[in-house]
Amino acid sequence: MSQETLHGTVSAVVVAVIWGLSFVAARLVLSTLTPILLATVRFSIASLIFMPIIIREHRNGYTIMLRDLGELALLGFLSISIYFLLQYTGVKYAGAGVSALLVVGFIPLLTGLTSTVILKERFRVSRALGTGLGLVGVVLITVPGLIIGEVDWFFYIGVSCLLLNAVCWALYSTLSRRLMNRIAKPSLVTAYVTILGTLALLPISIYSKWSLIGTLKTGQWMSILYLSVVCSGLGYFLWNFALSKVEAVKAAVWLYLEPVAAFVGEAIIFSIMPSTATLLGGGAILVGAFLTSRSKE
Repeated sequence: MSQETLHGTVSAVVVAVIWGLSFVAARLVLSTLTPILLATVRFSIASLIFMPIIIREHRNGYTIMLRDLGELALLGFLSISIYFLLQYTGVKYAGAGVSALLVVGFIPLLTGLTSTVILKERFRVSRALGTGLGLVGVVLITVPGLIIGEVDWFFYIGVSCLLLNAVCWALYSTLSRRLMNRIAKPSLVTAYVTILGTLALLPISIYSKWSLIGTLKTGQWMSILYLSVVCSGLGYFLWNFALSKVEAVKAAVWLYLEPVAAFVGEAIIFSIMPSTATLLGGGAILVGAFLTSRSKE
């Protein structure tokens, strides 16, 4: 494994842990705020963090081309605006653990398909095997929870949103890698995507009940700050950095670790312990991620 690939892989693993815990943090806040309001508050704060990056690059004489600006706006819509509206709706109705599993289970497969079509990346046998094994792991963890007990229509709404959520992320990861090869500035791409995505959220959330923000507790505000600073700031930067070093599907497969982090977080905060099926599925996920990462160029 080359030094560049190693750096990209480590970044993807760190991102998986950060984003896995984000489902737990979101669950804490969604007991008070609506999905669209949480997304808007989170990324409004994150935009303030990223604005200095754009100002700095502009002062250094770096200007984004008009064609790139349009693509950045599309990436912002896919990875911020519609993505988190769908994801938080899924977390609200399907729960944090199931949300992480369903989103992560479909992302590598869809990313592999889109990167093959758009970027002309080859989908080799070892990579397909790793992705398939990871998906089996997700099924092992998810299916028992879906067939035991009554499942209401709101649950199905949540699941549907999460599947669409995965489609958005697969498109974002593939298009982002292509743009990253042109701009070669992960922090600048992250800044533009975050701010443009937030601007698209504002008109959608204009009729939300903003007074709910005043009822948030200290722990919920800490969760929002975690989502804004760590997940949106550090997480998105590391993800774009990973995409600049490794192929989209190789980076995406490490997101299989997200459900593991989500279940650990739920165990600590909500005292929800994983079942035997969850442990078996988690093992399959890790092996699948390893196989895909080790596939030859």
